[in-house]
Amino acid sequence: MTELWEYPVEIDTGASGGLKCIKNSREAVASLAIDFPRGGADAGLAKKVCLRAVSGTVPGDSAAQAYRIAARSAGILRE
Repeated sequence: MTELWEYPVEIDTGASGGLKCIKNSREAVASLAIDFPRGGADAGLAKKVCLRAVSGTVPGDSAAQAYRIAARSAGILRE
């Protein structure tokens, strides 16, 4: 089971999807593949951290932080 993040991350996916609230590492992995522009270094790192969180080798909070940084870098973080 994937643990819920203490602070979910809200992103703006644009006209096609609107707002999306990411609540755990598994959702983040899917979002990184679908909602993010291709080729971002921060997104690549976030994907690695989130996959490790899904497998239980890093805490979910680390994945949430990496995801939040990637979303901010991609310009889709809703703050």
